[in-house]
Amino acid sequence: MSLSSSAHKLKRLATTASEESAVAPPITLSERSSIGLALLRILVGYLWFQQLFWKLPPTFAGLYGYVVGCPSLSSPVGCTAFVPLAACVWTAELLVAISLLFGLFTRFGALLATILAVQLYVGLAYTEWIWTYGMLVLLALVLVAVPAGRRLGIDLWLAPRLQAAGQHHRLARIASWFV
Repeated sequence: MSLSSSAHKLKRLATTASEESAVAPPITLSERSSIGLALLRILVGYLWFQQLFWKLPPTFAGLYGYVVGCPSLSSPVGCTAFVPLAACVWTAELLVAISLLFGLFTRFGALLATILAVQLYVGLAYTEWIWTYGMLVLLALVLVAVPAGRRLGIDLWLAPRLQAAGQHHRLARIASWFV
């Protein structure tokens, strides 16, 4: 009895040791999953594109109500930085929309979308349905994590060229992180 129990212990120890040293195989996406993520990318890009039209330059009139103490451009107090700030927000949203719609530097666009969505979540979640901006943050994070631009996007063409050039040029190596 003691022989079998010690043999069982050794077998159990050997099994757990081999399980600990085993490395999980990398997860690869199927073609269907890649297409699904590309469609998700395009949908999120269209969402950001659609939101550009209620705050168009040069007046950015739709944003007045969201800036505390700035009812219009005619009020001099509290509005000195409104137009430059609004122009930066509008330009960032345009960059996100172009990046995600066309799959051009998708991870950069998704990272910028994450930053903008977190800002919206912090600033506006108490005034609207709280999960709206939370889902927008999570969708952007998904697009940061996976190479969604490599299907139905310019990143499919750009990624191998940047990776090949990245062996010799630091700027290409850095740019390949955002594809």
